[in-house]
Amino acid sequence: MIREIKNIINRKRIYFLFFLFIAGFGYIIYNLISIQYVYASKYKEHAQYQHMEEFVINAKRGKILDRNGTELALSLQEKTVYANPMLVIDAGMQAKALSGILEIDYYDLKAKLENKQLGFVYIKRQISSETADFISQLNLPGIFIQNENKRYYPQGDIAASIIGFTGLDNTGLYGVELEQEKLLRGIDGKYRVEKDIYGNIIPGNKNDYIEPVNGSDIVLTIDSQIQYIAQKNLEDVVKNYNALRAIAVVMNPVNGEIYAMASYPGFDPNNYQDYDPSLYKNYAISYTYEPGSTFKIVNISSAIDKGSIGIDQEFLLPSSIQVGDKYIKEIFRTYSINYNTSQIIKYSSNVGAVVAALSMGKQHFYDSMKQFGFGSVTGASLPGEEPGFLYQYEKWPSSMIGALAIGQSISVTPLQLVRAACVIANGGYLVKPVITKEIRMANEVIKNPEQTDSLSIISNQAADAVKDMMLECVVDGTGKRAQLENVKVCGKTGTAQKANQNGIGYTEKRVITSFLGFAPYDNPQIAIIVVVDEPHGSNNEIWGGTVAAPVFKNIMSFSLKRLRIQLENNSFEDSDESGETAA
Repeated sequence: MIREIKNIINRKRIYFLFFLFIAGFGYIIYNLISIQYVYASKYKEHAQYQHMEEFVINAKRGKILDRNGTELALSLQEKTVYANPMLVIDAGMQAKALSGILEIDYYDLKAKLENKQLGFVYIKRQISSETADFISQLNLPGIFIQNENKRYYPQGDIAASIIGFTGLDNTGLYGVELEQEKLLRGIDGKYRVEKDIYGNIIPGNKNDYIEPVNGSDIVLTIDSQIQYIAQKNLEDVVKNYNALRAIAVVMNPVNGEIYAMASYPGFDPNNYQDYDPSLYKNYAISYTYEPGSTFKIVNISSAIDKGSIGIDQEFLLPSSIQVGDKYIKEIFRTYSINYNTSQIIKYSSNVGAVVAALSMGKQHFYDSMKQFGFGSVTGASLPGEEPGFLYQYEKWPSSMIGALAIGQSISVTPLQLVRAACVIANGGYLVKPVITKEIRMANEVIKNPEQTDSLSIISNQAADAVKDMMLECVVDGTGKRAQLENVKVCGKTGTAQKANQNGIGYTEKRVITSFLGFAPYDNPQIAIIVVVDEPHGSNNEIWGGTVAAPVFKNIMSFSLKRLRIQLENNSFEDSDESGETAA
């Protein structure tokens, strides 16, 4: 009996052990099938994540150069420290070592290194090569060094608002750096390597390398020396007249190339964080203002082109004229006078300009302003361009046409206005402003990528007539201070009262002075606008002809010499004419 009981117990043990063996063997089989078949891809990815690492090889950002090859922006190689927290062995010890070397907060770094959910984290970017070499010698697990490009602007503040700058990740944030981001940035490469448990690279054919494609070089139409002279003269006029700012654009009136586009105050893109962000703007394309008397060249040329007034027509002009419910008066003259069309420009007659605009009528005047490009962006390949503002003629109050005739109740940018002067200079064609002269890619050079056909908007006769009037303005009119020795200069002054800050009416204490012109007379090759915002001085000093014209003269004189413009047969002719000298 006892023996039978023992046999039964032994059989049960055998059965238990047998089923336990079967269960264990089944579990092993289940895990093998799960690992090798059911969840194979998951474990494979996990293993690859642990043993494979992918490095991004930054493409070298393309250069930005001026028209003569002077480097305006380039990339320097810097070192960056980063970590893979999953490979860090002692976060506290390593954070203590690195925080002292890199002068960063210990606790913040320790928290980063302890976060095992991350496979990549920056520790510090753009450090010196010496510091990077010292860290490499420490052989800290999970701590790595990689090369990274840092943007550098060797000319400092020269053309800064045109070029713009990049952020810490080498991405363009302003100017050409932003506008041409795709071309400049290039395509990053990749380096995929297999690593052991200690993070060391295992040599072998599993290491893949995709070479980066460096960015294209952008050659601008800018001449850095003309740009420098423009900026220096703007700085001088701002300081001399305690003005808010000054702006200048130097442009080729035939093909639209921009030689300089400057404003003061400015900034150094190497240290852009140290400046007020408002200084990053390119004021030549983003600053809008009422142009005042410089706008009369648009008014008069349009009236001549449409046959509303004659080139040599005589006018009996009173000292003031009523348009709707507003009176527009001359600045100095209190009596009636006989002027021809040329003298309206020469002496900057407000009443004469109003008479010319009224002769066209609202719709024709509006259409001509739109043809000149006002109320629309010029299409220059730069970010931040403003279109200005021009009311639809159907909404004009009765006095609006008179205000527009003298450059009020319209907002324009300096670039729009100098382009209008180019129409007069080149015989009636509206050109597109061009900032890019050439794109140098790896296997191709694209020349003049922005060039487009010019559009004829006024007749050659009308343009030449106003060109002659602008010459007289400089020879013996309001623009005498823009005269150059042995060069015939055409120009127009402007002194515009600024609207009150509440938007109602104008103030005599806040003005914008400007000068707009081109040279040489016989074959215009350079057009320039100078705008000085709120200069201060005595009442007899603050005019377009006294503040802005001398700046124009200095920039024009240098530009003609710099570009080697032929000046033969452009000497001034003597003139005995005299008249009003109001700006």
